[in-house]
Amino acid sequence: MQFYTRPESISLSQKRRRRSLARGRLTLFMGLFGVAFILLTFGYIAWEQRNRLIQRNEDDLRNAAFFLADHTARLLEVTDLTLRQAATLVQGRSWDQIEASKPLWQQLHTVQDTLPFIEDVWLNDSSGRLRLTSEQFPTPSSNLSGRDVFSAQMRADQGLFIGEPILGSTTKTPTFMISRRLQDGNTEFGGIAAVTVSLSYFYDYWSKIRLPKGSRVVLMRASDGSVIAQHPSPPDGLSFSPIDGAAFNRALASSSQAGLYSFVSLGQERVGAYRQIDAMPLYIGVSMPEDAYWTPWFVQTRLYGAFALIALLALLALTVLASEQFHEQAADAALLERQVALRTSELRTETAALEILNRTGSVLAAELDIDRIIESVVDAGIELTEAQFGAFYCGASQSEREHYGKFEPASLRDAFTALAIREICAPAFHEGKTVRLDDIAVEQGHDGTPFTLDATPGQPVIRSILAVPVVLRTGDTHGILVFGHERAGMFNRRSERLLAGLTAQAAIALENSRLYRNAQSEIEERKQAQTQQSLLIRELHHRVKNTLATVQAVVGATARSALSIDDFYQAFVGRIISLANTHSLLTEAVWQTASLREILEKELRPYNDASAERIVFHGPEVDLPSEAAVPIGMALHELTTNAAKYGALSVPGGKVSISWKAEPAEDGTRLGLVWEERGGPVVSSPTRQGFGSRLLHRVLATQLNAKVETDFEPAGLRVAIDAVLKQARFPDMGV
Repeated sequence: MQFYTRPESISLSQKRRRRSLARGRLTLFMGLFGVAFILLTFGYIAWEQRNRLIQRNEDDLRNAAFFLADHTARLLEVTDLTLRQAATLVQGRSWDQIEASKPLWQQLHTVQDTLPFIEDVWLNDSSGRLRLTSEQFPTPSSNLSGRDVFSAQMRADQGLFIGEPILGSTTKTPTFMISRRLQDGNTEFGGIAAVTVSLSYFYDYWSKIRLPKGSRVVLMRASDGSVIAQHPSPPDGLSFSPIDGAAFNRALASSSQAGLYSFVSLGQERVGAYRQIDAMPLYIGVSMPEDAYWTPWFVQTRLYGAFALIALLALLALTVLASEQFHEQAADAALLERQVALRTSELRTETAALEILNRTGSVLAAELDIDRIIESVVDAGIELTEAQFGAFYCGASQSEREHYGKFEPASLRDAFTALAIREICAPAFHEGKTVRLDDIAVEQGHDGTPFTLDATPGQPVIRSILAVPVVLRTGDTHGILVFGHERAGMFNRRSERLLAGLTAQAAIALENSRLYRNAQSEIEERKQAQTQQSLLIRELHHRVKNTLATVQAVVGATARSALSIDDFYQAFVGRIISLANTHSLLTEAVWQTASLREILEKELRPYNDASAERIVFHGPEVDLPSEAAVPIGMALHELTTNAAKYGALSVPGGKVSISWKAEPAEDGTRLGLVWEERGGPVVSSPTRQGFGSRLLHRVLATQLNAKVETDFEPAGLRVAIDAVLKQARFPDMGV
């Protein structure tokens, strides 16, 4: 018996086998596809991660080069200002005067102590001989003619020239010099002013920059490609690793200010970023090994590889759990995206803060006006901390008064004024410490009393306060920056850190402003002293000529009226003494004025009696200008002499009364003086005109345009003088 298989059954079995084979092939294909997909995904992730690490390293190099170049530029700006100040201090002095000036050395020594990155300040003459150094006084014997900072400036004015690294002859530590040319009056080479800069300062600062392992920071000159400073520093401090000059020059040809390039150093392939320091032929270079990404990439790739291996082994299980894993992966991706967004936001925030600090630093470096410096610092502090207001208080030496404030909205001004800010921020004002209060509505003072009450309807209440002192390099607190906000807990440690950097920049700017103002004040004082000295010399020359002319006139007039040699001697000596007394009064007032009352007292004091009633003065204080003091003094002398010989002073009972008055006139002061004698011999008109009469009527009328009336009354002589005293022409000498 034969059994036949039904064609339908065969066909169904084949279909099943085909389906099974197709499913197997599909499963195999899906498995292979899954393996290929995982491998491709793993390869793509590894490759992409490598590119990201490389890009991140390049970005870090560029950012570090930019930041370090900006920092070096600020230091060189301060150095240039220091050298210019030193050049101004020695301007107009001989080298022997400079070498012997201890006050000048003390000024240079103060500059050295103020700037931590400067080791010493040097002043060398045109032969290279050291004439003054801030490190030691008297100046030790030294010559700089062999240094490149001297020879380069001697050939031509190089501006601010950076020398090659050297080993200090005194300190035995690595350093380099920065010089500026000094010129004498005919613009010829007069020497150099230079400073030595501590390489350790750069190394300490550079070591704080976070860079990948194996990174190298160099300060180099573009002119000859020589390295000035390098971190990490070599063991001897000067054997720097050479740079690839050809690769660096090719990079400069494509971009002279900043860029990225690859080079070989000591047999190692490296990638570096460079940036020019302002417009000077100096560059900051930051480099790392080209394979610096390898270690972090390998660690990350190994993690992904383990994940891929687990995925291959668990491919079947993952097929069953695909949906659940998809959701888990989606959640992980969302979390990763949130983390990336968070980190990106933090990076943008820090970048914005760095841009504000850099922008403010550039403004402060170029600004010397103290008010604009303070305004820039307060504005930057508000922007950095997102405060609603900021205020600057002067230090204790300036009575801690508020100097500047900015409030947005303006209604916060009243709320801020109501606070006892010096009590709330007492540690900042008295101890130079930063004060941060998250909610002053609940904060308490030393006696347990709250600083402020809670909010009232319609009135803003300040809750967050942050006070940061601006401390100068001398340790003195120049002022206090106070920021606030209505919201509690507005400020944090980041705010304190940012403001610490801002106040450091502000302290340098304020020091620069003070140095500039002091220099300008000293220059102006010297100019005024020179002008005053010139005027004094010219005035003295004029006075001497006038005095000699007066003496000559007195000699001639006395000789004509004298009856004998004895008579001539007595009259001449008396007139010269009167002239000397008037000159003595003028000299005490620097040849500007002489007191009328003092002239009278000097002339008439010998003739007064014990009761001081024989001679009477009556009139206000009047200062005679130098042009009027001499002729009026001579006239009073002649009247006194005449009264002593022939008038009221020649007898015991005679009296003399002198009265005067002064009234404002159009071009000066009108003086009216009356001389009256009583109780003397009977007076009659003279038969001839003597020296005194000529002096009264001619000299006073000629020199002062005065009106003189003489009455020879029998009871006594009466003389009235009316003259306009013009304003003194000699300038105010400030004494």
